[in-house]
Amino acid sequence: MTIIAVGLDLVELDRFSILYGDLDPDVLDRCFTAREQAMEGTAGERLARLAARFAVKEAVLKTIGGLQDGIALTDIEVISDGVTPPTVRVTGGAWAAATANGVSGWLISLTHGAHSAAAVALATGSTGT
Repeated sequence: MTIIAVGLDLVELDRFSILYGDLDPDVLDRCFTAREQAMEGTAGERLARLAARFAVKEAVLKTIGGLQDGIALTDIEVISDGVTPPTVRVTGGAWAAATANGVSGWLISLTHGAHSAAAVALATGSTGT
């Protein structure tokens, strides 16, 4: 396995709350899968968790050249059961862009606190040798 690219993103919760905090279903559906939206917790906990997942999406996008035509934010899904480390599932246009760049998987880490959420994504692939 070879590291192809690294992506890092930081989300300020105050700003995220303004953009996504009213929990507008149309906005959430454009950014998050049903599984990502189904998480439980208080409103503040849910906002922080969604912000961390948004940071993962942005970090993954940075490893494949950014948001482009044919790529939806919902093409990138954070899978987390609260017990094992989170993983990312990439489909559709994001997967096509990734494979074009030699990326076959990601290692991710995310975190959130009282004021911000952050994520890092390491895009991996094989060297082909």
